[in-house]
Amino acid sequence: MASRPLLQTSRHLARYYKLTSQLILTRSQSNCAGKWQIMGAACIIRPPVICPPMKPIEQQYSEMLATVEKERSLKSDHELRREKDLLHTELMKTDDEDLNLEEASKQTALEFEDACDDELKAFNASMSVPGVDVKDLGSLNHSLERSVILVVKQKLGTSQEWVLPQTPWLPGETLRQTCERLTQEACGDNLKVKFLSNAPCGFYKYKYPKNARTEGFIGAKVFFYKGQVRENNGSVYPGENIVEYQWLTHDKLDEKFKQSYAKSVSMFLVSDQ
Repeated sequence: MASRPLLQTSRHLARYYKLTSQLILTRSQSNCAGKWQIMGAACIIRPPVICPPMKPIEQQYSEMLATVEKERSLKSDHELRREKDLLHTELMKTDDEDLNLEEASKQTALEFEDACDDELKAFNASMSVPGVDVKDLGSLNHSLERSVILVVKQKLGTSQEWVLPQTPWLPGETLRQTCERLTQEACGDNLKVKFLSNAPCGFYKYKYPKNARTEGFIGAKVFFYKGQVRENNGSVYPGENIVEYQWLTHDKLDEKFKQSYAKSVSMFLVSDQ
């Protein structure tokens, strides 16, 4: 009689072990089939180089402040110098002061003003760099009064998509290091970029087509990092996965990106208009 409970217990343990083994195997298979590939993406921004033109309300406010400051200000060194020159000229006319050749040969305040006016007339204010095509979206020197962002047409599997430059994360490196490596691989060594944080500023995920899941990944989870161009005279030398690149203003991104991708990017970008 005592052997029957032991037999039943052993059968229950065998069944429990079998079910547990199947559950562990099923979970491991589902985890393997549901792996996501970690990607780092670089949002490379060239900030404004020159001030944008003032709006009418800004122009009126600036003129009002200039008027108030002029009314409350003291005389500048130039104004005091001009008054001194006028007094010196009057004294020379009345022969009450001995002629000082050294003082007479110096440039007067009025002559200095005339020279400044001539220099101002010769100055040509421009919103672009001379010799640069303002319509060249591949140049860093267009839209100098606004921020521009580097977008690329990149090979992603069998398709080509307009995205921010991205690359897979490699074990042993941080996501910021992934983006720093990405900048060199996708843009070359001539573009100097400084990333602003060790933490990502945005996130996006998408699934791969079933026929493209060759490495067991069902999709990609993309973590965005912001970086700023350090030298405006740099240029991009596209990597092997980059088909085309452009520097676009914030309002032009929707024309290139897919709707869901553009929505994710817009959440960490602030418009400059």
